Amino acid sequence: MRAGEPVSAIKHIPEAKPGPPEFAPPETFTSEQRSHWAYQPVTRPEPPKVKETGWIRNPIDRFILADLEAAELPHSPEADRLALIRRVTFDLTGLPPSPQEVKSFQDDRRPDAYERLVDRLLASPRYGERWAQHWLDLAHYADTNGFELDAERPDAWRFRDWVVQALNADMPYDRFAALQIAGDELDPKDRAALIATGFCRCGPREVVSGNIIPEEKRQNELTEITATVGSVFLGLTIGCSRCHDHKFDAIPTTDYYRLQSYFAGSELVDIPIASQAEQEAYAAAKKAIAEKTAPYRNQMAALEAPYRKAIKDRKTALLSPYQLQALAVPEAKRTPEQKRLAEGVQSSIRITWEDVAEEVSHNPRDHAERERLKRAIDAIEKTLPRPPAEAMALTDPKPEAPETHVLRRGNFRNKAAKVAPRPPGVILTSQPSGAFPATIKPVEKSTGRRAALAHWLTRSDNPLTSRVIVNRVWLNHFGKGLVATPSDFGIRGEPPTNPELLDWLTSEFLANGWRLKPLHRLLVTSAVYRQSSARNAKLDAGDPDNTLYGRMNRRRLDAEGIRDAMLAASGDLNDRMGGPGILAPLEKEVEELIFTEAEVVDIWPEEPDHSQHLRRSLYLFRKRNVRYPMFEAFDAPDTQNACPKRETSTHSLQALNLLNGDFTTGRAEAFANRVLRDSGLSTEARIERAYESAFARRPTPKEMVRAKQFLDSQNQAAFLDAKEGQGSTPEPGEPIARAAWVDLARVLLNSNEFVYVP
Repeated sequence: MRAGEPVSAIKHIPEAKPGPPEFAPPETFTSEQRSHWAYQPVTRPEPPKVKETGWIRNPIDRFILADLEAAELPHSPEADRLALIRRVTFDLTGLPPSPQEVKSFQDDRRPDAYERLVDRLLASPRYGERWAQHWLDLAHYADTNGFELDAERPDAWRFRDWVVQALNADMPYDRFAALQIAGDELDPKDRAALIATGFCRCGPREVVSGNIIPEEKRQNELTEITATVGSVFLGLTIGCSRCHDHKFDAIPTTDYYRLQSYFAGSELVDIPIASQAEQEAYAAAKKAIAEKTAPYRNQMAALEAPYRKAIKDRKTALLSPYQLQALAVPEAKRTPEQKRLAEGVQSSIRITWEDVAEEVSHNPRDHAERERLKRAIDAIEKTLPRPPAEAMALTDPKPEAPETHVLRRGNFRNKAAKVAPRPPGVILTSQPSGAFPATIKPVEKSTGRRAALAHWLTRSDNPLTSRVIVNRVWLNHFGKGLVATPSDFGIRGEPPTNPELLDWLTSEFLANGWRLKPLHRLLVTSAVYRQSSARNAKLDAGDPDNTLYGRMNRRRLDAEGIRDAMLAASGDLNDRMGGPGILAPLEKEVEELIFTEAEVVDIWPEEPDHSQHLRRSLYLFRKRNVRYPMFEAFDAPDTQNACPKRETSTHSLQALNLLNGDFTTGRAEAFANRVLRDSGLSTEARIERAYESAFARRPTPKEMVRAKQFLDSQNQAAFLDAKEGQGSTPEPGEPIARAAWVDLARVLLNSNEFVYVP
């Protein structure tokens, strides 16, 4: 901390003297502000006594049952074994159980069969993939920068893979969180710790320098990091305090900039982590590519030159004499007013590639030649190997950080009082006086500020960090959090429906060394989690929103889960882990809408290995400005902002996507091929195989009849189409055409049972 903000300010003693005038004075908080439930120390309440003790499997059940008994409402019976294995397998791995896994579980009559199943799933590498997606939603991870250029981040995937590996290794959450804030300072010699700081780099970033001046660009980067850290780790809408004191929470603007000042000395950098030999080999390959493309680039520059001049002349002609005069003055001699004017003018007359493409398009001959040159350059550049490994990281290049000022109205040009690093004051009031150090010591060549923040965030007496992550885990198992607003534990957020349970779980989480896997195991082995999701008239009347958890919430799979389940059902899922994001095929309509024919080559170079298209959705290339239609239809976040909870909407585009989308059509065909692979099977046996692949169960007698009737009707329709409407029909006993099986597969993939978890 700086001398201008003494430790005494943390406790907000009214008679404490403010610091020097250049520093913001310490704030005081009312008893009402300090008494907000989220700022109170975590306690460990005694699980309540209940009447129906025979239902209890672990202490969670006592907290839930006590509320149900007080409301005179029943709990639901335990779900059947098929529902349980589907539910817990999707929850912990994001994939459906195989028919063999279902049979093994149903045949296992040991009293701890379910617990053994849970342990197996937690040990699966698929667990890390599933829960990494939840974390990447919070980090708003993507493989591109967003904004106008939306350029690729070649090494972003290394952070995604680090998250998967950390979760599979059950890295304690305090370590997991700290490394993402300050891995470079906490463990400077560890390459993985450096990659972990990519969390602070995951959000969108403007890199086109012509659109924004450096100081404003820098402030935008700090704003993005500050808001994300505040919402993800503290569960507070700290970003609302950037321009003014928070309207509801006790977070003054000064505290917003105090939090931001932890990152004031940090730079967003890509640090080489490849060997010297790898770097030299890539440099040589890049030089060779540049030499091969140089003739084509020179030809293109010559072709574009007159068009660029015409564009520049046209834009310049629109400028006023005053603007032209400002541009004519050498930059070093411009007045402040001329500098501001020149900045805006230079942005307005900048020539973009869209400008050039539009200008050249009016001359068909030059347009065709330009496209030929672009394709020639692209074909050569495709032979360039991927760049040597780099860490998309956050580092402090020197031990001193620039001063941080409060910015009036968030305007970087309007600086007010100085502030120094310090956590939000209202939270510190519930912690011991030594919770935050009086001074921050530099770490080797770094400021040490982020390490200090990481240490404070992961203290066991921090009232928010552990509560927030426990609530997030509960949310993703039960469909809603004990706090329904998972990234807003403030005044305007929803209060916890069962605060005693939230604190008991948090205390248990801390007692287990911040480890997530024991928390998962505790939740999914509870009687509450194992309840049926069937509706109950008495519960519907007494607790229509199921806030008391008298039954399990039936949930639809998320967008990635639907896609991955289709791959699993068709038997084509490629379970390879890690590596760069895969550019899977886009629907033709999307390509035509977003790209020109020439641009498709440049911007969406589809992965040539078809097997790579069949990997889990986690590994698909995420371009911020181009979204896969299935993901967009089924509520996948847009990666522009941190997503604490996915919404679940229902609309016609979802049905159209599942019925007619290219991906679903391809999966239905692959599913049918899987069913037909053994030519010796009867129609009934194939129907059984289809149901087992889709639902991990055999069809009921009624479903068998309906499936056969459907196949017969589709077979006749296909036969008639093939005969061009001549009126012939299949002979009795004639094999069912493949097209009919494809239609049945499509029906099963579109069923509620397939896309919903019981």
